[in-house]
Amino acid sequence: MHSTTQHTLVRLATTGVMLAAGALVELRLMHGYGVPVLLALPCGLAVGLGAGHLVEALTARLATTVFHCRAAGCSYKVRVTHVDAGERRRWQEAAASHPGHELNPRY
Repeated sequence: MHSTTQHTLVRLATTGVMLAAGALVELRLMHGYGVPVLLALPCGLAVGLGAGHLVEALTARLATTVFHCRAAGCSYKVRVTHVDAGERRRWQEAAASHPGHELNPRY
């Protein structure tokens, strides 16, 4: 299976699980207060979607590698995700010798 397709399937599964979990938790909590199901369900879905987005953002943050240019005053950076060691090394070298240094003699 292609890496992008697999990543998309994992994202969809995570979102579905978080939506269902959020909806069930909110329905259970709001049921004790007599809140109608049709009002509690959208609240639960919103909570689940927010939790799913948080998990996805944290996972993406952990899977992302950032390479910065080491020159003083340069803010150039490259973010890569889901790459092998060779590709990671190429991006690291690209960040170290990006074209902005030739265009701006201050660096």
